[in-house]
Order: sequence, then structure tokens, then C-alpha cells
Amino acid sequence: MKEKFEYEEVSNYSQLLLRLEHQKPSLIIMNLGITDDRIYLTEQLMTKYPDIKILIFADHANDKILIRLINNGLFGCLLRTAEPQELKLAIEMVLSDQCYFSPLLINRILINRAIPDKNGNKKIINDSFLTERELEIVRLLCKGLDQKEIADKLFISPRTVDTHKANIMSKLEVKNTTGIILQAIKYLIVKTSELK
Repeated sequence: MKEKFEYEEVSNYSQLLLRLEHQKPSLIIMNLGITDDRIYLTEQLMTKYPDIKILIFADHANDKILIRLINNGLFGCLLRTAEPQELKLAIEMVLSDQCYFSPLLINRILINRAIPDKNGNKKIINDSFLTERELEIVRLLCKGLDQKEIADKLFISPRTVDTHKANIMSKLEVKNTTGIILQAIKYLIVKTSELK
């Protein structure tokens, strides 16, 4: 049986905000403009409605802007050239509390490592910042394993994995798995050679 998604369209932010006064969708899919006000409004949306997952389309998302949005709770980003199958996969993953980012975007970010600190400050994070178990989980997340796969591999419960992830996100000051991966690469907690 095919799963059906119910959806409604709005044409601008004002209409979206009005709609959110009466309805709270599980997911909002939106086009990201590169103007400062569009980015600011997207951040405000994520702050005001943290339980609503945001998936954006972007053509040439600036790496720093994209990472800023990830650090503020963005769940996913697709290129506008994405095929319908990729959009369906992204929706399914985001609705099951997983992040989805087009591989081209993630590869570009990891290669350039253009990852700013939230406050523009430099901070040093090394292996001792995380426990041994947290480091194991970070490395497995970076390899693309999900919560259940990590639990099976480490012989612990999925709930324990979830607790460790929450602690890791708190320490790294991020809000989702993609944020963990980006910070892990930035601060050399995980080296790119380990991801092969």
C-alpha cells in the first residue's frame, strides 16, 4: 500500500505564518531565497516552531548560510534539481526524525569545511571533550548508520543511543545528526579518512 502525504501550498511567508496560527504540520517544505530577510525568517520559523521539521530547496545555498540553518535546527536540504524519488526519500527520512541533505551539498561542505562557530568564536574540541562511547557513536553516525544499526553494532539499546546523541548534541551545540557530523569534521573529532 502506498503511503499518501497530505499537503497544502502557500505562496509566501505571511500566508505561512497565518496558516501556522491554526494548523501545525509535521513538515514544511520551502524554497530558500538567498536574501538575508528570507534566511532570517526561516530561522525565526525554526525557533518559534521547533517541533515542525523544515526541509528546504536551494540552488546555490551558501555553505555558511546552510550550516547556520543546520545549527538552528534545519532537518534537510535538497537541490532544486532533485528527482521525485529523492524528494520522497527526504520526506520519509525527515518525518522519521532523520536528516536528509543532498549528497552534493554535504560533500561540498565537508570538502571546504566552511563551518563557522555559532558566535564567531574559535573553540578547541578534541577527543577528550566526548566520552569514548560518544566518540564511537559520532564515528558511526558519520558513516551513515542509523539509531538501530548503531545500537546493534554496540550491543546497546536504541534508547541508550538516543541518550548519548542528546548529550553529544548538547556538547557540540547542535540540534540534529547533520550538525553532529559537520562539527565532528570541523573539530577533527572524526577525520575524513575514517569515513571510507
